[in-house]
Amino acid sequence: MESRKRPPAAGATKLSIQEALRRCMQQAPLPFAITRGAEHALVYANSAFTRLAGAKGKSLGTSIAAAFTAPEGRGLRAILDRAFRDSVELLDERIGASSEQASGWQCSVWPVIGSNGSAEALGIQIRESSPPDSALELQRQVAEQMLFGALRERGIADDAEAARRRAAFLAEAGRLLAESVDQSTTLVALTRLALPTLGAWCIVDILEEGDAIHRLGIYHPDPQKQKLARELDATWIPEADDPFGAPAMLRDARTIAITDDIEPTLAASAHTPHNLHILRQLGIGSLLTVPLIARKRLLGAITFVSAQTGISHSPEDVHLAEDIAARGALALDNAQVYDLALVLQRSAETANRAKTAFLGAMSHELRTPLNAIGGYIDLLDMGLRGPVTASQHADFARVKTNQQHLALLITEILTFVRVGSGHVSYAVGDINACDALRHAVELIEPLFGQKGLVYKGITGESTVTARADPERVTQILVNLLSNAIKFTPSGGTISAECGSTADSVTLRVSDTGIGIDPDKHEAIFEPFIQLKEGLSDRESGVGLGLAISRDLARAMHGDLTVESAEGKGARFTLSLPRMAEEPKA
Repeated sequence: MESRKRPPAAGATKLSIQEALRRCMQQAPLPFAITRGAEHALVYANSAFTRLAGAKGKSLGTSIAAAFTAPEGRGLRAILDRAFRDSVELLDERIGASSEQASGWQCSVWPVIGSNGSAEALGIQIRESSPPDSALELQRQVAEQMLFGALRERGIADDAEAARRRAAFLAEAGRLLAESVDQSTTLVALTRLALPTLGAWCIVDILEEGDAIHRLGIYHPDPQKQKLARELDATWIPEADDPFGAPAMLRDARTIAITDDIEPTLAASAHTPHNLHILRQLGIGSLLTVPLIARKRLLGAITFVSAQTGISHSPEDVHLAEDIAARGALALDNAQVYDLALVLQRSAETANRAKTAFLGAMSHELRTPLNAIGGYIDLLDMGLRGPVTASQHADFARVKTNQQHLALLITEILTFVRVGSGHVSYAVGDINACDALRHAVELIEPLFGQKGLVYKGITGESTVTARADPERVTQILVNLLSNAIKFTPSGGTISAECGSTADSVTLRVSDTGIGIDPDKHEAIFEPFIQLKEGLSDRESGVGLGLAISRDLARAMHGDLTVESAEGKGARFTLSLPRMAEEPKA
């Protein structure tokens, strides 16, 4: 015969285990109750318990002992204290005879153990002292197992939910602090770490130069009370003897919690009756101050303020607050370093602009008398002021050479100033790379023979086209060829090459000269740098040629690099953007 499930009756509802347990316990003939915490606050009472305790048995949140008269209340409190303190089950403990029940009462207590190994709640059954009833005893045992199974399940769920909330809060706090780069935005983020999992608001103090305390802000998660917090922030200045906040951390930089004597603490630290009035409106039940420490340096403190009285901070609360403070201190330290770097950068940029302006002004001032010197030397050499001997002609030629050299140095400085200040204009167009190399070689080709060098010509791709300013490209290539000639001994060789990649065009100048140590490859592109041991001639420049050349190349969206080793020659590569190919029809 086929077996079928019976359909639920009309009006039937699906009950959870906890709801079924609650209904069962509500109708149980024996008085049951559940308390939480060391004060044994009543959180559940069934109908039988309410009948036994009277109207006071309905007052959830109050101590269970308050529901009974003095003798029974004291006896019950003693039993509950022992079970909670020692985390032990107590069965059929005699409370004592009541005024109405001469036989007295008996109490059984079962502690609910939390994750830290201590009791956090108690299950309580009270009954009159009488001969044991097997049915009632069986009911008690079944109810006991169901009760504590449900309580343990609820405790595990509560712990998991609390851990999830803490992790989510830390993740959000980390995100806010990571988004803050400079000090101002970091400090704003710090003032919003109000620990909502504690129902707390916060006070943030930071230390300035000389350990001066600055109250950064007061933040309350309730928008209405935040108005009061801003009013308080405007008048509440921390003082050295305050028992919490940055003053307390300066005395001893470790976490402190204040849960007792809150009113005297407020009166001592509010400093004015008006501040004290606002603090009472905001609500202060306990204080938890954690230091802001980064790289072993105290930066300030965060004080988390519970809005409810009678709440002590659990180890998890303290750990969460310290974790938040560690993240905040690291972000604040990074922001301070960032702000200092910005200040130093601006100072360096200002100094560099002043140096550049000075060089430009002095170069212009020197150029005018040098040109006059050159003009008068030409007049004297032509004999316009009288006869000139052969020796005087030779002397005039030497003076003229030095005048031209000084003028060239000044031109280099002026070019460097214009390039650095962005005043150089560029006429970018399509240029043939090999033609540009060939033109630069033609300008200095006589120098190859004068130095006794072998020029091996241009190799590579002959039709590749770059996007660049032809005049600036010529200036760069002439400088590279001149350096190759200068640093290659007689009998050496110089060569040039054109090439390309998918996106760029390369123009290379290679020599067999004295080479450059790899550690100095970047230094040679710095302005006013001249390397020792023959790598640069003081009489031929001021160390600006390569610096100008690289700046010109990068301004045209290219670059200038070097490959070299000491004693093995050098190869300089100028890379430029390649001309975009026309789309095929």
